[in-house]
Amino acid sequence: MNLILNRNFELPEDGWYQLAPLGEFPHAAAGVTQIIDEAACNRMVTAFETIKNASENFPGLLIDFDHFSLDAAKHSEAAGWITDLKFVPQSAIENRQSEMYGGLYANIRWSDVGEAAVVGGRYRFLSPVWAKSDCENLGNDRLRPVRLLNAAVTNDPNLKGILPLSNRNPAPPVDSASLGRGNPRGCPPNQKEKTMQPVIDALLNKLNLPADTAEADLIAAIENMATADEAAALTNRAETAESSLADLQTAQLEADADAFCEANAELIENRDEVRAQFIENRELTEAVFKNLKTPVTPDPKPQTPNPKPLHNRDSKVAATRNRDAAANESNAVKIRNRAAEIMKTESVAYTEAFRRAEQELAE
Repeated sequence: MNLILNRNFELPEDGWYQLAPLGEFPHAAAGVTQIIDEAACNRMVTAFETIKNASENFPGLLIDFDHFSLDAAKHSEAAGWITDLKFVPQSAIENRQSEMYGGLYANIRWSDVGEAAVVGGRYRFLSPVWAKSDCENLGNDRLRPVRLLNAAVTNDPNLKGILPLSNRNPAPPVDSASLGRGNPRGCPPNQKEKTMQPVIDALLNKLNLPADTAEADLIAAIENMATADEAAALTNRAETAESSLADLQTAQLEADADAFCEANAELIENRDEVRAQFIENRELTEAVFKNLKTPVTPDPKPQTPNPKPLHNRDSKVAATRNRDAAANESNAVKIRNRAAEIMKTESVAYTEAFRRAEQELAE
């Protein structure tokens, strides 16, 4: 267990903090196992850089206190902002090229209250947040997160084994005897009870006890755990967080809309109008601007198959619907193409161009 080794609570000088260690982490409330591997970390870094590069004034991803921002009924303030992400591979540690443990790391700009809380020892760990919709489904209830939403400072992280915020413990030296024998984090081979150490670490973390806690004290703390009440509280927190993810996804859509407007600035006359339309109907808006950049060729006339007798009513209805769908799609293509022509020749906004195109083709 990588707990704080003394009471000075000194922050790392380089400003980098472990946000997620490598491994597989069950999430009891959601009924899934989170897979934090190299692919997950690299994809989260890429997604972060995409959002960061899309805005000139990117503030960073929010770090709140105990995930209060996911509950509209609770007061929330910023503990800090994630200004950069990076992946530290396990191989770098084994080759002694890094003093960090492997995993996803965040560079953090603390707020005044956040820094005071961390330096003062009131909060010791980070807890990342990602939506199920932003996870790759690996089957058997195993999910790989690919985009980070935000994070929180907490004293009860779900990702057990994460390094503390202050007094980061550099990875111990690794020798050949400690590699390739069930020691993925490079712990010295003389560590007592190696096979049980992960369990002991998890218990110490859960009970907020120091790493040198005596066995008798650990057993006494386990016996005094209010497991039923704690489980109910964790379940309620998870359900509340799930219900609030829609707000976070809306915020992401608005950020995507700003990035889209920036990328197509030379084609946009009314940024606010295009932004609102993007939020309302992203697919249609992207299709319109794609037609403006790339000439659209009409769909080839479909080959008419040889008529065959249909022997039941359901098949006839399905055939009629297929013809109607094809006609509607063809008409939609004509409207989009005509709208693109009107925008180029008459220099009007795309909503006005669409309205005119629909009127023309309806006559």
